[in-house]
Amino acid sequence: MKINNHKLPEHALGGQRQLTSFHFGQQGSGEKIYLQAGLHADELPGMLVLHYLKRLLSQAERRGEIQSEIIIVPLANPVGIAQVLLNSGIGRFDLGSGRNFNRDFPDLAQGVQTRLASWSLTDSVDMRQHVRVAMVEALQDLPASSEVAALRQHLLRLACDADLVLDLHCDDHAILHMYADPAWREPAETLARFLDIGTVLLSQDSGGGSFDEACSLPWHRLAAHYPALKLEPGCMAVTLELRGQQDVSHALASADAERLYHYLQYRGAVKGQSLVIPKREVTLLPFTAGEIVTAPASGILLLLRQPGEWVGKDEVVAEIIDPLTDTVKAVRAQAGGIIYASRRAPFVTLGAEVMKIAGKTPYTGGGGLAL
Repeated sequence: MKINNHKLPEHALGGQRQLTSFHFGQQGSGEKIYLQAGLHADELPGMLVLHYLKRLLSQAERRGEIQSEIIIVPLANPVGIAQVLLNSGIGRFDLGSGRNFNRDFPDLAQGVQTRLASWSLTDSVDMRQHVRVAMVEALQDLPASSEVAALRQHLLRLACDADLVLDLHCDDHAILHMYADPAWREPAETLARFLDIGTVLLSQDSGGGSFDEACSLPWHRLAAHYPALKLEPGCMAVTLELRGQQDVSHALASADAERLYHYLQYRGAVKGQSLVIPKREVTLLPFTAGEIVTAPASGILLLLRQPGEWVGKDEVVAEIIDPLTDTVKAVRAQAGGIIYASRRAPFVTLGAEVMKIAGKTPYTGGGGLAL
């Protein structure tokens, strides 16, 4: 295992942070696979999972079983992990700008287009490799206008030319689920079966410049810009949601790491026994069939339905009680579907997020689910 430390620009006088990456295998050998956790620094389950996965890969490396280049970043946000207010971590949003850490990643398509236009390309050219080289070069040319901007660029430099990118997150209170590009529908379903995930939301461009889409979306934009090149998608980038924020335990993390390890064996990145795809029912749902249920009033929140349950259109899923007026407000699902995440705190303000539901049929206003 090789450890690299990537220094970030000094945000304020007297302190400089660094991003640490762990490298297994040889560069250019087999596929390139990238895994990270903690981009939202208050989401800890993925960090513990990668702690265990590093152990498994280190053992495999000593046995000479690594057959691909594998990069692990267990703490992808050293800026956010240091944000502590009144003894609570504030890791989802940058306190300096107020922006979500999983937004505003640069769009590499434009920089790649500029480079491809100046190259002499023929049918014999390895277009995927050209695009990957151009992505890295485009990132190197970008100015680091802030510590967080530099962090985003470092993360993309590690991941943008990978064949597989797994970004580990979690929700407030949730079931296992994942977000994937519909162009990778079948491989995503296979991944879900290995990880025992039953719900997959499919979206190619949800907006906002999230990390996974910054890795995958440029391939689609370049293919549309250069139809004659018949460019195929080159990066399967997936966001894995590892249950809820409080689901941090040795048992869960070690089991999740072992499932990831078996998936890497299945892909041929690590030598091992011949693995068959686990039998597991997976529901693939369109992102545009999703809804965020919000609070119609402020008060004490009582959930009547829980993550993992299916609910119907206009069904009451929670109640909000005002202890001053004794008013009870019903919270209803707009379109219905499976509840895959919900709020954990039992108090809400007007308009606060109560739960996330994904259905099977897209509808006007669907989507917009926060990553």
